[in-house]
Amino acid sequence: MKLIDIFDDRYEHVGTEDKKEAHRQGLWHRTFSALALNPTSRRVLLQKKTPGRYTFDRPDYADITVGGHYHAGEDIPDGVREVHEELGLLVTYSDLHPIGLRQTAVTLAPDYIEREFQHWHLLPLDVDLDAIPLSDAEVAGLVDIDLDDAITLAQGDTESVPARYATRTERGLTYTEGSLSRTELVPNYLKLDQLYLRLFVAAHRYCGGERAHLFW
Repeated sequence: MKLIDIFDDRYEHVGTEDKKEAHRQGLWHRTFSALALNPTSRRVLLQKKTPGRYTFDRPDYADITVGGHYHAGEDIPDGVREVHEELGLLVTYSDLHPIGLRQTAVTLAPDYIEREFQHWHLLPLDVDLDAIPLSDAEVAGLVDIDLDDAITLAQGDTESVPARYATRTERGLTYTEGSLSRTELVPNYLKLDQLYLRLFVAAHRYCGGERAHLFW
């Protein structure tokens, strides 16, 4: 049983619950999320998840770099452990740039309802793709794309952009060149509040030296 903190819709703590049960009932909880970017090369990373990690069929989308649930009793900075767990990199919370809180609710399956307070961060990583070890079996690989291309893709101005891939195989990580299409992005993140675009624009502003009002 993995306990997480439960909140009401005003973000007031009301107790704890098993994570699976929280999703089954659609209880409000909080998560840690981060978009990794390389400020020098002006590139961003998206994550490919290993198949079969959910109780429902989930297409092989290119998701946000790092994300996970806070354990019961954890404070917001404690979420940085997700970076180590998923990417295999040791960073401190001070290395991250918090950009805001997103309150969202979506039904992904009859027994999987997400009602989340998402704490969003930019994760500056001045490292090459092949320097990221990917220690978590939950992560199947990473997609590395140019930041300007990412914005164009999220806006719908193009249907595909060049991409570099790091993919987990039986022999370890392999690296290939390819492309990323708009259909490979999480549809809900393209609609509603345009999460992909908001994050990519925040990364663009960060690379330009801005540090406030990044997450419009």
